[in-house]
Amino acid sequence: MNERDAKAPPLMDYIKVLEKQDHNARRQEIISDLRDMGITPEIQECRWLSVKNIIADFSPEGRVASLLFTAHYDSVAGSPGANDNASGVAVLLGLCRELKNITVPVRVVFFDREEAWFRTPLLRLGLLGSFCYVRKAVLQNVAEVYNLEFCGQGNMLTIWPVRKSDEGRKTIKKIEEAAGRLSIRFIRGYVPWYLMSSDHFSFRRKGIDAVTLSMLPGDKIPVLENALKGKSSNAFLRPRNNLPDLLSAIHTNKDTSQMLEEKALQSMLVLTLELVRVHSSG
Repeated sequence: MNERDAKAPPLMDYIKVLEKQDHNARRQEIISDLRDMGITPEIQECRWLSVKNIIADFSPEGRVASLLFTAHYDSVAGSPGANDNASGVAVLLGLCRELKNITVPVRVVFFDREEAWFRTPLLRLGLLGSFCYVRKAVLQNVAEVYNLEFCGQGNMLTIWPVRKSDEGRKTIKKIEEAAGRLSIRFIRGYVPWYLMSSDHFSFRRKGIDAVTLSMLPGDKIPVLENALKGKSSNAFLRPRNNLPDLLSAIHTNKDTSQMLEEKALQSMLVLTLELVRVHSSG
């Protein structure tokens, strides 16, 4: 692949624009950013779900096993949605910028409506954009899915959800090997789907190897693990203030770019580029 553009703007610039905008404006901003790069995105629409996914495809013609990099662009009403999930969007826009003049087996998808449209203390239903995608896409062409969420703060790559039985999955092995080469610290994490899920879930239901990648402060990992411990019967009752500041801000008006770090975003971008390099050379 080409050398990275040293003059590329900071990824944080994307977040500072997106956090000021509503749902529809975010979509138009992403489309505009892609077109400015010379990329013509495809809009995948599911009208009955009010979903509009944005797809940038760098794959060669024909049936090629592509890597899928995904992130949702919607946010919870009333929240700037900087880390959840303008951070993931910013990293993927950076990835698109790096791949814009390259033919490589990669597809980047910005999902609509990941956030829960129905929420109670015991149940949340969302992931509509990824549900729409797996319903319409030719999944036989998908090799692996790397979903990005909460990418804007910390020095610890978190791979989730990973049960003991998941540790041999191809995606997890590739991520850990790539992170090792890049000297990025990493940890596997497991969060029950009813406490926290993301768009990897829609693909796993279809048997696709999918995982979510986040960046978290390494010193806060034990706090997070302790906050999520306990039986499922009382896990819903645990107050948000037991969580580290970064995650307790999610879905609130405190989720702003002021909490985020360019270094964390760049670490995630470098990791995605390494995953692309490995897949392309293999």
